[in-house]
This record gives sequence, C-alpha cells and structure tokens, in this order.
Amino acid sequence: MNLKTLRLLRKKLEHAVSENNIYEMEDILRYLENPKETTDEYYEQESFTGYASIDKPHLKYFKKKTLDAQLPKMKMYDYLYLRNKRNPNFIALNYYGRKITYGAMFYHIEQTAKSFLELGVREGDHVVISMPTTPESVYMLFALNRIGAVAVELDPRTVEKDVETTMLESHTKLYITMEDCSSMVDDILSNNDELDRQVEHVMFISPTESLPFGMNFLSDFKDCIERMKGTKPKVVQKEKYISWSNFIKNGRNYEGKMDTPYHENTVAEIIYSSGTTSSPKPIQYTNETFTSMVRQVELGENDYAVQDKNLDIIPLFLGFGSNNGVYTILAFGMEDILIPVPVIDGLPKLIEKFRPNHILGAPIHMNVLLNYLKDHPDRLKDLSFLKSLVSGSAHLESTKQYALDEELAKRGCKIKVGPGYGQNEAGPGLSLSTDTFLETKRPGCSGYPLIFTTMSIFDPETDEELKYGENQEGEIRYKTPCSMKGYAFQREDETSNYYRLGKDGTIWACSGDLGKIDKDGGVYITGRKTRQIGRNGFKFSPTEIEEFVLEKISAVDSCALVARKDEVEENVPILYYTLKEEEKNASSVIREEIITLCSTLKEYKIPEEYIEKDKLPLTPNLKIDFRKLEREASSKETPVLVKKMGKN
Repeated sequence: MNLKTLRLLRKKLEHAVSENNIYEMEDILRYLENPKETTDEYYEQESFTGYASIDKPHLKYFKKKTLDAQLPKMKMYDYLYLRNKRNPNFIALNYYGRKITYGAMFYHIEQTAKSFLELGVREGDHVVISMPTTPESVYMLFALNRIGAVAVELDPRTVEKDVETTMLESHTKLYITMEDCSSMVDDILSNNDELDRQVEHVMFISPTESLPFGMNFLSDFKDCIERMKGTKPKVVQKEKYISWSNFIKNGRNYEGKMDTPYHENTVAEIIYSSGTTSSPKPIQYTNETFTSMVRQVELGENDYAVQDKNLDIIPLFLGFGSNNGVYTILAFGMEDILIPVPVIDGLPKLIEKFRPNHILGAPIHMNVLLNYLKDHPDRLKDLSFLKSLVSGSAHLESTKQYALDEELAKRGCKIKVGPGYGQNEAGPGLSLSTDTFLETKRPGCSGYPLIFTTMSIFDPETDEELKYGENQEGEIRYKTPCSMKGYAFQREDETSNYYRLGKDGTIWACSGDLGKIDKDGGVYITGRKTRQIGRNGFKFSPTEIEEFVLEKISAVDSCALVARKDEVEENVPILYYTLKEEEKNASSVIREEIITLCSTLKEYKIPEEYIEKDKLPLTPNLKIDFRKLEREASSKETPVLVKKMGKN
C-alpha cells in the first residue's frame, strides 16, 4: 500500500468518524484487512449451476468490493439526515420556483414533527395523508417517521367509499387532505357515527401553501373568486377541522421528546397498489425499504451527483414516487423539482423550463416525449443536460424505446432510455438498465437486478425453479431487502399468498409476472399470470398480441387485449387501440390493416372485436387499466367503432 493510498484512507476515515458513518468505517476496515479483495475489479463467476438463485449472473456488473457492503440499519429520516447534514445550503426542493434548502427542509420537518406530537400523534399511530406532491407532503412523511408514526398515503382522487374504508381500517385519528375535498369529508363523518368518534382531527391543506409569495397571493385571490362564485367548496368551520398554519403554530408549544429509536422491520409508510388486475391493496414499507434502495442504487452504476436536478413527476402517494423518486433523490443530495399535478402531455414543456438531469417516468411519458420530439424538430434541440431517463411502472415497447434513443442522440444526449422493472410490493424497484448493459441486450429487456436483489423464474404450477439462459418462460420471483413487510390491515391471507417457501428453504415473493432471464441476468417480462386468456382449451398471453400489433403497424399508438366471458368459447379476446394523432384521418383504413394482420395469428388468438378509442384508461400508476376495459367489454353497451371478425 503506497503513501498516497494511506493519505486518502486517512481522509476518508476522518470524514467517516466526523459523520459517525459506520458503513463507511466498515468499508475502510475491510480494505485494510483484505486490500487485494477490494479492488475495482468486477465480480467473475467461477462455477455455474444454471439456476439464477445460486449463480446470480447479474453480479458480473458489480465490482468485487461492493459485494460485502453493509445495508443501513436506521430509520429512513435518520439516514436522510446523515447523508445531507453537511449540505444545509444546497437546494433540496424546488416548488414552482421556490427553492427550499436542505437546512430549511430539515427545519420544517422538525416543526412538523413537533406539531404532530402536540396534536396527540404518537409512535405507531396511522395518519392518512391524501395529498398531491407538495413540500408539506414531504415534511409530513419524514416528520411522522421521525416520531415513529406511519404515513398512510392515499391518492386524492380516491372515491368516497374507499376513503371511508381506509379511515376505518387504519384506525386513524387524523385525516389530512386538500381543501377541495372538504365536502366529501363532511359527508363521510356526517353519515358514519363510528368514524366521527374515531377521527379526532381533520387537517385541510392548500397546495398553494409553499408557492412563491407573488404566486401564492394570486392563487389565493383566484380561490376567493371561485368560492364567491360557488365553484370552489368552502371549508366549513368545525372544532375538529384545522388548517396547516394553525397546526404549525400550535406545534411551537411542544417541548417534550421527539425522536424514537430504530427497530428493525418497523413500518414507515403504507401505500396502495395500483389495482391493475385486482383491487388496490395496502402495502407496508419499512425503514429498510427506503434505506436499502438508496444503498443498492449507490453501489451500482449510476449518474447521480450532489445538486443534480430531478424532475419529480410521479406522485408521492405511489411507491415509485415516494421511494425511487423523493427519498432516493434527496438521499443523494439532489434538487427535487416537485410537480404536484399529474403530468403527461405537459412533460416536454417542463423539460424545456427546468432542464433536469434526471427523469423517472412511465412508458406513457416516454411515448409523449417521443411524439413531441418527432413532431417538433425545432424544439428541445439541446438535451445534453440529461444524465438519466428511466422508464418504470410498466413495460416499454422496444420499438418506441429505440426510436426515442435516436431522437435523444440527435439532440446531443449521450444516454439511452433505461427500462426498469419492479412492483409496489418490492419497494418498488427490482432491476435497472445502464447504457453499457443495453448495448448487448435483445429488445424487450428490462435491465438486471439490483446488487442485493435475487431474481429467478419458476414453474407456477410445480414451484420448480427453471434454468436461466435457455429461453424458458416462468413466473418471476424475487428476494430483495426493499421488500414490503406485508399487506396491512388484516390482509394476512393475501400476504401469505404473495410469498412462497422455496425448495432452497428461503422465502420468495411471487410477482405474478411471466418472464425470462438471459445468461447475463437480464430480465424480460412477457406477460401477467392473471392476464392470460383461455379460449377453446388454449391459453395465451395478451402481451404477445399487443407487441405484435405495435411492432407491425406504426400508426397504432397503444393497444390492450382483454377477454370477455363467452358461454361457448370460454373467453373471446377484444382488442382496444388508439391511433397516433396524425393517423386518425385514416382510421378505417388502419382498422382494416389491424384486422388483416391479426388474421395471420392462430385462430384462438384472433380478436373477436376491434375497438378504437381516443385514449385508453389509466390507473394512478399510469398503467393501462385492464380491469376497466374488461368491464367495458363485458357490458351490454358496445362502443361505436367496432369491427367484428367472422370465424375462420
């Protein structure tokens, strides 16, 4: 070991001691004990069994020294503070141009924590938060974690019946939502005596609270005019109703204990699944769900750097938004640009305005950006500032992925779209893509597993693990330190169904997704177990047909194949599709092209009906809402644009 290395180690050790960062100290200790084992060499597999659970082929993409790294054992708030306490003047949150530093953010979190305690919230309590992504939403999530309580995140668009159910099953004493939802809350509490007794306080927050001063005044003025016209609900004054400003003011009186100790596997947040193929389920995230995600991203190949800018377009009430978005971005010391309203078509303008370095989005965002760049060659000419563009939540069609790569390259962008895979129960990220990895991958690859994540394929009928690299399709199962604790609120049966004891003696999570794993550990999602269509004794995946249509007919923008029950054939497939804007004038011609193309399929795969729509319905996770389409297909009323196939 040379003198230069010793000086560097000494500097790192001094920093680790000053920060009380035991993880950095342990890394230095391992290097001193085994300097030859902590080089920058990549891991090399010495023997192969053919089973991904043992071989873990994805480890070839990680350096040897990272494989022994430790995962944090602390509350998510404490880990966030540890990583940023030396950066008080760096920008943490950007809300419509109002920039909030890390020092200010931690101050607001502390004031919010005191206010919760003054209101009677205690360790283990559930607090339901039905809010868009605003600075107050961020403060509340971390403040509740600091005092040991649990944030139950709920989509503000949730219907009254489901809000009532969440209030009841969470046993919440405090419900937090926007002023616009006040009439719904009034109805719930007025018609449910049990809930009226249970809920001690309701806090209404305006999304304008943290806007810059001039913009806040203008927004308040508009709100006042709307209320005068009767177009905006006015909050009724009740003893249990409180405002954000009074909530914070009352918290200044609190002088008791604030922080609670860390306990392993303690719930930090509850979010709801997207409900793509079943009813939404409450998912429990632990402290480890958050901290392990940050550590896994950190130990892999990434382009995150302190004070980079992230465009935050995924809502906080989704797992992808709260963990991969807000928490991971802030843990890396970046500037998080909060966008409270759902953004799809407006994405290009936001990119032009903020010039972000990183964007985490869904396939629909990638499609919007692709269409915009193709239709507006004179706009967004310079995209060289982009350092990562991640597509998660659902499968991104390969043709669109590569087309977007080409458009980005024309504009000086040196990165490619990075498809990832995960699900809310997984915390929610399981795999990621890097540019070097994508160079060698076939179309349809959704990246390789994170460093401490194990993924494999299983026969869903026999539970036998299948060999990877042999083009075998099975159910994707996984093990990850970011996994949920389980479903909340007496969902033990659903939790036990999600996990399966493997023949290796360990617990595997059953994703319900069908897929393949190649020789390098690359993951390919081919369909969904519950989305398989059975017809005349045959079974097939709708994804196969959807990909076929999108690949062969460029005029089709999106499509979804769903099943309708049939007394004779068991099920009949119905194809819903949308056309690109510039192709809508040729609607009838394109419909005939789709029908002709599908007639080349095996008979049991040919759709019975072809239905054109302006837009396909989406879940809050921005996935296609197949359940809604299935209900529509099964209803007696049939949409106008239908072409029925005769039997071959």
